[in-house]
Amino acid sequence: MPVSGQNKQPAPRPTATRRPASAAKPVVGAEKASKPGVPASAPQQKPSVKGLLPIVVLALVAIVFGVLVIHSRSGKKPEEPIRQDAAIETQAPTALVTEAPTSQPTAMPTPAPAYRTLAVSPASELLPSAAQWKYQSGTYVNGVRTYEYAAAEPVYFDEGANYTRLNGVTTFRGNNFRQNGAYGTAKLSYNEFKSLWRRTIGSIDSGYTTWSGVGWTGQPVLVKWPDELRQKMNINAEFINDSELVEVIYGTLDGNIYFWDAQTGRPTRSPIMLGFPIKGSVSIDPRGYPLLYVGQGISQANGVKGSLGFHIYSLLDQHELYFLDGRDSLAFRDHGSFDGSCVINAQADTLLLGGENGIFYNVKLNSYYDSARPYVSVHPEVTAYRYKSSASSELGIENSIAAYGQYVWFADNGGLLTCMDVNSMQAVWLFNMGDDVDSTIALEVEADGTVALYAVNQVDKQGAQGLCSIYKLNAMTGEVLWNYAVFCTSDGTNGGGGFASPALGQHTLGAYVYFNICYTQESGTLYCFNKRTGAVVWSKSTTTPSWSSPLLVYREDGTGVLIVGNSGGRGVLSMYDPLTGKRLNSISLEGKIECSPAVYNDVLVLGTRECRVYGIKLQ
Repeated sequence: MPVSGQNKQPAPRPTATRRPASAAKPVVGAEKASKPGVPASAPQQKPSVKGLLPIVVLALVAIVFGVLVIHSRSGKKPEEPIRQDAAIETQAPTALVTEAPTSQPTAMPTPAPAYRTLAVSPASELLPSAAQWKYQSGTYVNGVRTYEYAAAEPVYFDEGANYTRLNGVTTFRGNNFRQNGAYGTAKLSYNEFKSLWRRTIGSIDSGYTTWSGVGWTGQPVLVKWPDELRQKMNINAEFINDSELVEVIYGTLDGNIYFWDAQTGRPTRSPIMLGFPIKGSVSIDPRGYPLLYVGQGISQANGVKGSLGFHIYSLLDQHELYFLDGRDSLAFRDHGSFDGSCVINAQADTLLLGGENGIFYNVKLNSYYDSARPYVSVHPEVTAYRYKSSASSELGIENSIAAYGQYVWFADNGGLLTCMDVNSMQAVWLFNMGDDVDSTIALEVEADGTVALYAVNQVDKQGAQGLCSIYKLNAMTGEVLWNYAVFCTSDGTNGGGGFASPALGQHTLGAYVYFNICYTQESGTLYCFNKRTGAVVWSKSTTTPSWSSPLLVYREDGTGVLIVGNSGGRGVLSMYDPLTGKRLNSISLEGKIECSPAVYNDVLVLGTRECRVYGIKLQ
């Protein structure tokens, strides 16, 4: 089985110093050492019979001792004395210790009563302290139940800014903190949109109504490949030596994954034809391995049925390397879609992902990349965590996993938010959001070391109307730091409330967090909150409902703009002053905008349900 070239090999362990065997007893036939003061060639006196008696006795003792040794080896092997390096073997590697989160599990504060702490009980599926929600869970390694899981290579995520070695937006909302979907800076001298290019894509159904164009979450990847890697991929000759190429990789509802130049929209390579709708967003490997990850949304379209799951492709030649079947026999729910984007832990060579089948996957990739050949492969080992509870009447994880340290956070269609330690595959705490959560959780480490978590629910299970609840929690304890509720209605099909993921301000906007809520009394409302207090700084009607995640784009001086698309009527992309909510500019597009756009410096890319994909310059 190939092993990733990035996998860290364990350092050689020191061994106890042992005396060589030759020093323990004379070697047969070896030349005898001379006694002090006696030449080596001096003649040796022949021993007398009396002098032989001690030798005979010693020989008999040796024979008896040998019999005892043989007998002891035929039974249980005696325990070896504790070696000096035993303590070293139990310590975490130094490199991992330095990258551990500020708050270790042993230092976690006393849980607040706002949530239920899980008393880990690996010998039983029932966690007694979660009895209120009848919580049951189990961990399975390659399909076999295990009661004492421990990661062979511990997973530790650094802060989001350190997620990738590549320049660009490599996964949904940028990185493992899921804060935003923009990379770099833009001049924004005029706060204007300028259309650069437009591509027409297709529909997977003949009526161009069900699975057409780009849907939710629908964010592209934008990446500037290193020269060495770009020249080894099957990129078109026009771009293979273009050091300024920023490649757009876009999975769409017509069942294709497209590749375009961000500046011109010209194809950089042929599409990958998956064949069934992609509702979520693609990801690429943050290590700079030529690997593409994408979840499939639907397995039946236009009268054709197929497999349903999660795919890994080689970006050297676009061949599929691995397929994770969403119709998992372990699943409590028969729904094999993957709308969420994975995160990759580079050091542990591990992929983390949630599925609509209600299973959380911890996948050891065993990836291997030889840049000289070039060659790339994966040989995954899958650990699955399944659970059920009275709080999650409808299982399914549609949001993208957020991660920090050894922990991940995800919420399900029943509203149950879980904090999990991926190194033990044990839930740390649970929180009931009150309704379906499709929006992806966002994380931030604050100045005082608090790890803040921002999440929002929908109005779905509540019925035709209810409360959309916006929360800020302490990510390490589940304590509610503040919450805000807004009355919303449901459209009867997809619900209302929070489908968009929050945008966390940075630089001059570091005090603010932005939420886009649909089917409010104003049809759609864009909110700016004070991160510390939860107070509404401003709110703005978007005139139509919107599922699109707000996007913050910054200038070099740290100031910026807020960009949001609408999901109803004709497509309109709007630009706002993030400090006041004043609308600065807008551009009309063909088709409603359900997707979340991505930005590389001053180029924004997004698609619409009208089978259009746009490259737009921010100027």
